[in-house]
Amino acid sequence: MMSHAMAVWTYTWFGRAVSLAWRSGWFKPGGNHWHEERSGWHSTRKDQPLWLHAASLGEVAVARAYAERLVDLAPLYLTVQTDSGYRAAQKDRQLWTVSYAPLDMLPAVERFIERVNPRGLILFETELWPVWLSNLERPIWMANARLSERSLKRLSRFSRLLSAAWGNIQYVGAQSEGDRHRFARLGVAAHRISTTGQIKQFMAVPGVDEHARNSMRERLNVPPSDALWVCGSVRRDELEVILRLFTDARASGVLSHLVLAPRHLKYVSDALVRTRKWRFSTGLISQLDSSRRDVDVYILDTHGDLASLYAAADLALMGGTFAPYGGHNPNEPARYGVPVVTGPYTANIEGDLALLADAGMAFRMESVDDFPVISKMLATFDRQAACRRLAQVLDQRTHPADGLKANVAERLASYAAI
Repeated sequence: MMSHAMAVWTYTWFGRAVSLAWRSGWFKPGGNHWHEERSGWHSTRKDQPLWLHAASLGEVAVARAYAERLVDLAPLYLTVQTDSGYRAAQKDRQLWTVSYAPLDMLPAVERFIERVNPRGLILFETELWPVWLSNLERPIWMANARLSERSLKRLSRFSRLLSAAWGNIQYVGAQSEGDRHRFARLGVAAHRISTTGQIKQFMAVPGVDEHARNSMRERLNVPPSDALWVCGSVRRDELEVILRLFTDARASGVLSHLVLAPRHLKYVSDALVRTRKWRFSTGLISQLDSSRRDVDVYILDTHGDLASLYAAADLALMGGTFAPYGGHNPNEPARYGVPVVTGPYTANIEGDLALLADAGMAFRMESVDDFPVISKMLATFDRQAACRRLAQVLDQRTHPADGLKANVAERLASYAAI
């Protein structure tokens, strides 16, 4: 295993090599504007904004939910890593100023801090950059924070480099108890970490969308009497388990159809081949044909349709839980009143599932042999009632942004201009 000293040396010298190539103009992968901001050449600010960082599209949506409650505290300056995140964030220019984040290299970071002069930094999810954290001598907060065992091991190699940064961290709003414990093991003071849950559970009011449901089921030619399963973010090594479950359900007389949404679109062809080996008739969502009525399994090969598919579903099988990946976000199907069924690997979403279980919407299988019992429980599942239960559970919970806002307001009130 790489030692602490070797990890720091490698990280530092790799950054210096890339920085040299960058400054020399040998490559400008995102064009001049992108290149300048990634190099730290941001417009000079006089108002000392609150720096928010969201890596990509998903994190920008999370940041928006928090920013709506923070905007009255200070000007907001959002940085992103990706073009998709930049485009999405630009739609909310009334909330914040948007730019690309500086690279995690000392010259870029120092230049950024000097020019923007932020009064503090809020990081969303798992954006922990060693040079940022070790050189920003301002308050740091983490929101909707998560930390896997893999990330913990990687960051632990930089423990000495980051030790000073942990003193600047004022507050960590962890998604789950497991995340809270891992941040404490990383070196963050335990009294500064709170388990706040997942903000995505609060980003939409639960409710059955009958229009979206009926429209999508009509496109898929799924009659009201048939069950529609949607398996989102499925990994390649989970396909066999999912297809076996589907086969067993149909053999028991359940009239059902399945939508498989691969975690990455590059695996669509593989999903088609493996599904056909199970002798199912298959189709692509991009090639829906209203005249066909013999498709058993659809493969999602488009962007932007998964939410509508969840709205039309009778059951959601959560990808990432049938092989050891820890699970993917179950909140999107749940907001439509769709029951969520997982496999045994749920380490990343335990907090989400606990809340959904309180609403009677989450069901766990230790093995495929558990599914017949779950299937019977779901035979008369009432999605409208489930939405009402979920809304009641959420009403009893503290909004994840409230604790963050209180802490930021307290720190900013005592913040001396630097």
